[in-house]
Amino acid sequence: MSGRDRAEAEVLRVLRAASPAGRAVGPDDRLLEDLGLAPADVTRLAWDIEQALGADLPRDDLASVFTVRSLIDLVDQHYDPLTAEPKQGWHM
Repeated sequence: MSGRDRAEAEVLRVLRAASPAGRAVGPDDRLLEDLGLAPADVTRLAWDIEQALGADLPRDDLASVFTVRSLIDLVDQHYDPLTAEPKQGWHM
C-alpha cells in the first residue's frame, strides 16, 4: 500500500467513525456541510489521524481544509510512511 493509499484509508476510517451510522463518506463530501462536523471536530479528527499515522499536520493548514479530499491531500503532504511512527498518548 502506497503512502497516499494509507493516508486516504486512515482519513476515511476516522471520518466514518465520526459520521452518523450508515453515512457513506466520499472524497467530495464537505466536512462541515455534508458530514456535519464542527471546526473543533476537524481538529480532533486531525489529531486522531496524526496518532494513527505518526504524521504532524500543521494546525494553520487545517483552516483551508473543506472537503474529505483536501484533508487526504494535507495528510499525504505530511505523511512519510518510511519515517513515520504512530504515536501513543498525548503529543499536541
